[in-house]
Amino acid sequence: MAKIGFHIVKLWVAFLSIHPYWLLYLKSDCYYFLVYHLLGYRRKVVRQNLLNSFPDKEEKEIRCIERRFYQNLCDLFVEAPKMLRMKADGYQSRITYTNTELVQHLYEQGKNVFYAIPHSGNWEWFGKMIPSFTQHKSLAIYKRVENPVFERLMLYIRTYGSTLEMVESNSALRRLAQLRESTNAVLMMADQTSHGLAQDYWTEFLHQDTCWFTGIERIAKKLDYAIVFVDMRRQGRGRYTVSFELVTDTPKELADGEIMERYVRCVERFIEANPDNWLWSHRRWKHQRPQTEQA
Repeated sequence: MAKIGFHIVKLWVAFLSIHPYWLLYLKSDCYYFLVYHLLGYRRKVVRQNLLNSFPDKEEKEIRCIERRFYQNLCDLFVEAPKMLRMKADGYQSRITYTNTELVQHLYEQGKNVFYAIPHSGNWEWFGKMIPSFTQHKSLAIYKRVENPVFERLMLYIRTYGSTLEMVESNSALRRLAQLRESTNAVLMMADQTSHGLAQDYWTEFLHQDTCWFTGIERIAKKLDYAIVFVDMRRQGRGRYTVSFELVTDTPKELADGEIMERYVRCVERFIEANPDNWLWSHRRWKHQRPQTEQA
């Protein structure tokens, strides 16, 4: 049944991919009205996240950020099918890169790179286009989802017509160790909600005690990967800018936790400058620091 379901959804996504942008964004406007105004999808979660993160903002501004976030979320949903149709030149007309010379310099040094991107801009488009602006071997680490139809569909969309290799998170270290002889660029979403364990990295983030997965730091130290923060901002519908910021190119020289702290501050600065561009609908602060960490 899962196989049949996948092919049905695949045909539907292929049909959506041929829609002109104006029609997709018309649908996005309808989805926004449905999701935000009628269903109120996770509005309590989003509102509370915003209030806690921006205690100095007035309610009117919080509501404005909230509405823009939902509009962006619906746009992301309708932009995804275009990944089946868009070639490199199509993305390049919609994504402006400001400093790819940083990436080129790392390649010339023979450095492997982690692209550390938060849930901002259109991270799916960025991942699909990594092979177009770097000479590195391109990979992306993802976390397997329980729904087999959605799992297979997302892998199909992300890799169709691209040399990007998808690597499941549980096998990431093993796969990257196998690729020691190549020069790699690896995309990793490094702002996902952790399990709230003592071994997670805990720090204040947006005025709240927050836990973080430390996988990107641990793997970077073990395999000597440079880490580059990806600042991807929505400039308009289907229009984005991308800039890169070096977190470190000498991970083994840094103390434990320093890479995570640098990355967290990059994410925090981005959100403060672009509050509607981040994914506010996830329960990012559902865990409390273990008592042994608080003492």
